[in-house]
Amino acid sequence: MRRLICVVMLALTACGSGDKRRAGAVDGALCGDPRLQGEALPPVIDGGACAIAAAVRVSAIGTVAIGGAPVMDCRTALAFADWTAGGLSRAARKGGRKVSRVDTVASYACRNRYGRAGGRISNHALGRAVDVSAVGFTDGSRLSVLHDWTDTTILQEAAGHACGPFDTVLGPNYNAAHRDHLHLDVTDEYGGATFCR
Repeated sequence: MRRLICVVMLALTACGSGDKRRAGAVDGALCGDPRLQGEALPPVIDGGACAIAAAVRVSAIGTVAIGGAPVMDCRTALAFADWTAGGLSRAARKGGRKVSRVDTVASYACRNRYGRAGGRISNHALGRAVDVSAVGFTDGSRLSVLHDWTDTTILQEAAGHACGPFDTVLGPNYNAAHRDHLHLDVTDEYGGATFCR
């Protein structure tokens, strides 16, 4: 049994070796990026295909608090940081606001897509996805995907800017399952292309 665990740990480490910046590397910065705050976690081994070799829990990106204590891999965390500091912040500034908080409702979860009993495994099960439900601003206001998607361009512009840092971006315009959040994930399944709806 102990030998099996060692083999699994070695395999996970090899699978995660594509991450250029690892959890806790570069002067203690999370994933080697000083914008990312939180903690490096032990590898996640949740049975079957569910696993994260270098898991992190993100609590802040720069001065922006991250709600929901999301757990993900470094590749996802770096994309999340790029989007939060880049496209999301630009969309907010265009709307006359400054981002202070991003609320997440889902990150790592060992499950299939849409929580179905069968079918393809979700990118959430690999630590490669995070779901954003709302954005808070320094003026005390807040926009939620469920209630404010059609009433403001900030969220829609931010979703558009997520396409690039993330390979898949799904929101209320895609289907009813995403009516209350933006699903953001990194994946290699499109051969370098993006799928953003």
